[in-house]
Amino acid sequence: MADDPGGVKAQEAANKKADKKYTIGGNVYTVDQETTNQLVLDEAAAAQTRINMKLAADEDKSLKTYFTTEEKGMAQTQSALKREEYGTIGQQDRLKEGVIGLERRKALETEGAETRETATTVGAQTRLTEAEKGAQERATQREGLTESGAQQRQTQAERYKGERGLEQTRGAEARALTAATGREARQTQAERYTGERGLVGEGGRQQRETQAERYAGERGLAKTTAAEGRQTQAEKYAGERGLVGAGGREARQTQAERYAGERGLVGAGGREQRQTQAEKYSGERGLVREGGSETRKTRQTEGEQARSLERTRGSETRRTDLQRESFRRYKENRDYSQARSGSRV
Repeated sequence: MADDPGGVKAQEAANKKADKKYTIGGNVYTVDQETTNQLVLDEAAAAQTRINMKLAADEDKSLKTYFTTEEKGMAQTQSALKREEYGTIGQQDRLKEGVIGLERRKALETEGAETRETATTVGAQTRLTEAEKGAQERATQREGLTESGAQQRQTQAERYKGERGLEQTRGAEARALTAATGREARQTQAERYTGERGLVGEGGRQQRETQAERYAGERGLAKTTAAEGRQTQAEKYAGERGLVGAGGREARQTQAERYAGERGLVGAGGREQRQTQAEKYSGERGLVREGGSETRKTRQTEGEQARSLERTRGSETRRTDLQRESFRRYKENRDYSQARSGSRV
């Protein structure tokens, strides 16, 4: 028994061979010693496991309490930092909005001043243009009226001059005709009286010779004298009628030409005035349309720029908020990881 001092191995072998009986639920079970030892070991392991789980639970509880306390402190610190950060951000935003509002008010004031100055300049230039246009139109009308009046007066003067010349010529011709008629009549009368006296003398001398020849000669002379007088009177009236007819035709032609010239002058003046008025109103309407178009384009550009500014501002604000939220999550994850690493150590 040198290899088994104290007989331990022999006792273990005897124990292994010994059978034990266990009653479980009214049933009797025979279990050998090896199985019994295994059951005991299992019970000891289970008891140790329960003790370890309880210790682990206590440790987890303590650790969770520690973590909770740390997280509460960290959350309070982060809340304080967040409040300070949000206060700073709000203050900076308020300062920025104040500066933006101030700059916008200054820009609006400058824009209003420039707009008013532009409107004043445009109004002054428009008034000067309208004054110059009115002066030019009045000068044109005045020159037109002056020229028209001068031409009308010249035409009237020429007409009256022509009429006076015609009347003078007519009077001179009538007087010359009357003088010539008188002279011819006196000469004829003188020659008649001379002839009559000669005839009477001859008649007296011839009367005695033959009474019949004297009466025959007197009848022939009377017939000849009447025929000559009638022919002279007819030629006189025919000349006067021709002269008066020619004078009337010339006067009527002169008057017709005068009225035709006046009507043509008035018609040309009316046409030019209507064309000038049409061009004036057309130019004014074009100016108003161009001004309205430019104003609408300016307002459209201002609206587009304002909308683009708002879009850019919104985009930048969203990017800033997103970056701020990403940084906040990064800090929370970093702080939580550091806390877990410190608790594990």
